[in-house]
Amino acid sequence: MSMISPAFQDAVHDSQQCFRLLLKAMSEPGTVVTLDRCDGFGNMMSAAAQTLLSMADNATPIWLSPAYIQDRAVSENIKFHVSAPMVESLEQASFAVYSLQDLDNQDWHNLPFNIGNEEYPDTSTTVLIELDSVLDGAELMLSGPGIEVQRNVKLKGAPTALITYLMQRQEDVNFPLGVDFIFVCDQQVMCLPRTTNVEVPVCTLQ
Repeated sequence: MSMISPAFQDAVHDSQQCFRLLLKAMSEPGTVVTLDRCDGFGNMMSAAAQTLLSMADNATPIWLSPAYIQDRAVSENIKFHVSAPMVESLEQASFAVYSLQDLDNQDWHNLPFNIGNEEYPDTSTTVLIELDSVLDGAELMLSGPGIEVQRNVKLKGAPTALITYLMQRQEDVNFPLGVDFIFVCDQQVMCLPRTTNVEVPVCTLQ
């Protein structure tokens, strides 16, 4: 039985619309945008599927977390609609996609993401992560390019180890190298590019 689901109704127009919104979210870190052009694939959230439809293609290998690997509808739809190759190694992935249920099982400080190289920093891995909410939960303070002074955001469902990784990632990797993060919940998207500084507000630590 086929597990292929409908994707964008108007492939060109819908893809362009989603891509523009993703660019806005990436250029204005912490800003939440809504992608509402199609449903998800299998158990994959709608915004994650639309991000792949808009940004991935047959030249961008995709790595899936275990829960997605076990969901045939996810892999079949990505192969059918996106034509992207699936890889087992994070180092080979242009996109790494994490299901919400896999987040607590990762060692976030020792994952072999591709951070790019000096000549081609854009070859690094873009990490998509499903969360319970991008409007509620643990509060973080962002600063850096695209943010006038600072911006406070909330992530619900992000493990403490992941938050710690986001706070420390710039200490280990020099720009322009690094990894960009896209957080999704249902149809909502929030981005934390490699240039964004992440802190926990002092009041949260007390």
